[in-house]
Amino acid sequence: MAIVSERNKVGSPTGEVKILVAIEAFAGITYLIYLLRSQYFDAFLALPFAMAFVSFGISYGLYRVKRLAWYLSLSLSLFGLVFGTLGLFLVGLTLDFAVDYVPRILLDLITVVLLLSSNVRRTFKVLWR
Repeated sequence: MAIVSERNKVGSPTGEVKILVAIEAFAGITYLIYLLRSQYFDAFLALPFAMAFVSFGISYGLYRVKRLAWYLSLSLSLFGLVFGTLGLFLVGLTLDFAVDYVPRILLDLITVVLLLSSNVRRTFKVLWR
């Protein structure tokens, strides 16, 4: 008689999914910190506020094992990875760029790798060959 733990069932969050939830929540927190650092309010602050809202929504969706959250997280992480790397090559590796953007690029890379792992795809029932 085999005993199946709750975390190994399809549709329940595994350890990898919980790491993804933490990364997405951290992204939302960084957007909120950016809002707190701003000295004045203008229309451009709506974008970081919206991104914080989206990041927390994706984090909740990943925790609840919603397939839409998987797709949104993958698309936004790929977007950040591509344009962050492009910015790295265009601007060059300066100290300011390294402090502000290299950690984001690395977190986007970790997110993409985890989302495309077979265990996470199986959890979200996203299967392809």
